[in-house]
Amino acid sequence: MRIIPYELYPYAPDISLCALRKEFGMYDYCLNKNIKNKAMQPFLDLGRNYFNLSINKWVLEMHQRIHYVNSFHDFYAKNHNYTIVNTNFLVILECCLQWELKRFMPHNKNISWYIIIKSFLSVDNQNNLYDLLSLDMYQYLKNWYCDNFMFSNKQGNLKPKNLDMKKVILFFKKNLF
Repeated sequence: MRIIPYELYPYAPDISLCALRKEFGMYDYCLNKNIKNKAMQPFLDLGRNYFNLSINKWVLEMHQRIHYVNSFHDFYAKNHNYTIVNTNFLVILECCLQWELKRFMPHNKNISWYIIIKSFLSVDNQNNLYDLLSLDMYQYLKNWYCDNFMFSNKQGNLKPKNLDMKKVILFFKKNLF
């Protein structure tokens, strides 16, 4: 399961953005049943408001890219309010690292995931994180993430395995703060 931080929608590869159509169903189910999910717990902890925000921003991005949005998602986005909530930067970082490891390219942008992640920090430079997240540190975090939460499938493509976002966030915090 891959829920994408809404801040990354403009950069999300088409395949990832379109896959959210199905992922929102599991996301909604987990929220309704109060199910714990190690891979998506940071999103579940943000509650229904973040879910509504995510769907609304997703529908806007899908329409902007001229991708199909079914009537259910359109209706839901138009009829559910939300307030803006910023996604934890470390969750955004994890998503970019995973996409880089999977060799996904940013949508219509000729820049690296590292540059994208640095752009989030230049907007909101908390605790001098902009300076702390050097390219060497980024590579270190990416290698650790790959060693602990990725595996190669039969085609040789990297896929997430046993992703535990709590462990990821703790490791990132330990090394960045």
